[in-house]
Amino acid sequence: MMKTIHILALLPFISMVLYGCTFSHAGENQSVKGGKERLEISFNFHRGGIASSQYAIWIEDGKGKLVRTIYATPFTVKGGYEYREDAIPMWVDKAKPQRMTSTQVDAVTGATPQNGYLVYRWDGKDDKGARVPAGKYEVFIEGTLHWKSRILYSGDFVWGENNQNPIPLKVEYFDRSSVNENMITGLKVCYVAE
Repeated sequence: MMKTIHILALLPFISMVLYGCTFSHAGENQSVKGGKERLEISFNFHRGGIASSQYAIWIEDGKGKLVRTIYATPFTVKGGYEYREDAIPMWVDKAKPQRMTSTQVDAVTGATPQNGYLVYRWDGKDDKGARVPAGKYEVFIEGTLHWKSRILYSGDFVWGENNQNPIPLKVEYFDRSSVNENMITGLKVCYVAE
């Protein structure tokens, strides 16, 4: 009986692995242009020790302008950028958290993430809540692994075009170190249109 319960608890995760980018999250979809579209960013997160585990996820338009911050770790957004200049510096430079209101801070942060499988969704809206036009965009996932050791994932996609799954990602390392190098694993970015 106990084995059956454990297997049943794993079924949603097994479904995500099997279906990859086509896994449906009923009730969480946002309507865009009459269709149901979203960008899903998923990965396994493993917290490190001191001076680590900061990350941000954001979208830029084809001209490199920040469109929306999907998530940034609370430590950095709420002032950590002032004394830890190596904490997700690309996002800090783009988003300018020092100019954010408390409402804007609350919109991009949340509870400090725990170890495990995380999924973030972008509904095609900018930071002001307006729907973006169809066209080319780029997703970024920046992580501070340990002190100055960072990783940056980026991938181009077309909002409004369904045949692009999974979205290919480029990866860059800065001051690469083996400490906490597995902070983000199994990263997948998918454009979902239903």
